[in-house]
Amino acid sequence: MANAINPIRNAVRSCLRRHRQRDYIREEKEKLARHNKTLGLHISWKELCRARRKTGCCVDEYFHFAFYNKTDAQRDPYLTLYRQDLIAEKVGDVHRPLTIPGNKVLFHTIFGEFLQREWCNPSACTATEFLAFAARHGEVIVKPSDLCKGQGIYKFRHEDDAKTLALYRELRGHGGLVEEVLKQHPQMDLMNPNLINTVRVATYTDTDDVHIVAAAMRTSGRADKCTDNLHGGGCACSVDAQTGVVNSNGFDNDMRQFEAHPLTGTRFIGFQIPLWNQVLDLVRAAARRAYALPQCHWIGWDIAILPDGVALVEGNWRQATDLIQGGGTGLYYQLRELSKKV
Repeated sequence: MANAINPIRNAVRSCLRRHRQRDYIREEKEKLARHNKTLGLHISWKELCRARRKTGCCVDEYFHFAFYNKTDAQRDPYLTLYRQDLIAEKVGDVHRPLTIPGNKVLFHTIFGEFLQREWCNPSACTATEFLAFAARHGEVIVKPSDLCKGQGIYKFRHEDDAKTLALYRELRGHGGLVEEVLKQHPQMDLMNPNLINTVRVATYTDTDDVHIVAAAMRTSGRADKCTDNLHGGGCACSVDAQTGVVNSNGFDNDMRQFEAHPLTGTRFIGFQIPLWNQVLDLVRAAARRAYALPQCHWIGWDIAILPDGVALVEGNWRQATDLIQGGGTGLYYQLRELSKKV
């Protein structure tokens, strides 16, 4: 019987793979058409596939890195998700939702000393404790524990016990958490005072050192957003990883560029992120902690700049390649060289 079932099972799996591949190609072609329309270009599917064979790029990366204006030699230094995954696999990093830092509850538990804010796990507290937490802070951030790209994150204001208890019942047992709302540094308010403008610092850690590879800043062009994720309507810019000075125009997920923030008019290039030495000290300490526990080498750290210090927001194991290279230079060969040492 087993011999009869195996061919059927293999045929079903093969059919499912072909179906997923067709869906993927259709989605990529739709993205290609959308980006061509946004930028007024006419990049063909054939040209996209040729660049993909050379670098492993997806459609979004092709446009974020302006490959349409680059030769093969100029495209080659860029780190794509495909190349990143190969390096991560080589050094033993694993990309799964229930790993550190893929799960926010687990991440907050292990990196609590770096958070600089109170948080509450509805699945591990009583209704009374949850009510007390929400009432004490008034407004909290609600986060799903295992989603990325800013998905499902929103602010909740405690107005009465009934609404707060309804939120508790909604979150309990479903992997969510709530956090105290941070207050950011006045300098960061100049960029956008409506949300926390975070900094991404990408590190590679080996047995001897934490290497600061790249940095970027994220913000939002809207006043009604509580997240600055690039793929959730935000925009970003490149940051000099040694000095904390912005060194590129802002750019959004549609590859539009901005010399100044669309809401506040603050210019991107030359903007100094405050407390930069504290940012670097924090990511070095967090990266060493991550390396010692689950042995993660390549991580993108999101940092909030507070009036009197810095706070770790989250860590990103399979971090987006566009954010850390969109306004800067390619990181592929630098990371490949670093990955020779684990």
